[in-house]
Amino acid sequence: MPIDQEFYKKLKPVARSEHGYLIWGPGKDGAAAESDEVKSAYESAGEKFEPLGVHGTYVAVDFDDCVADGACLPACPVSVFEWTKNIGFSGTEEKLDLTDKAAPVRESDCIWCMACVTVCPTEAVKVDEALVSVAENAESSLDAAESSKSE
Repeated sequence: MPIDQEFYKKLKPVARSEHGYLIWGPGKDGAAAESDEVKSAYESAGEKFEPLGVHGTYVAVDFDDCVADGACLPACPVSVFEWTKNIGFSGTEEKLDLTDKAAPVRESDCIWCMACVTVCPTEAVKVDEALVSVAENAESSLDAAESSKSE
């Protein structure tokens, strides 16, 4: 199941990652939920599978469709991606297990080459330079919502 090309129109920015990129939700049951190997990895790790949403905006990875293949990590010439659980690592063999995800931790470094998009087996990655302004507007909205909660 590929990433929804208009996720930013249908989902809401729900959080900011520790790396600063936006997380869009709510998540869904995607390719990861349908994979017996991924489900088994969650079970082995003692974790419950839960929808995780789309991580990033102009370099977006639908974590619910990501099956931790890792092809996007070495394909990227500017190292936009890292594993979420094996922090600091970006090799295909460095994932901890199939519950790990390729996070766009250096989203702003993207050079729009689309290498990650072309190698993703589940089409979970979307790269679109036009969404930089969408990210900026969504960040402002998220900041406003967070500050109104703290008042």
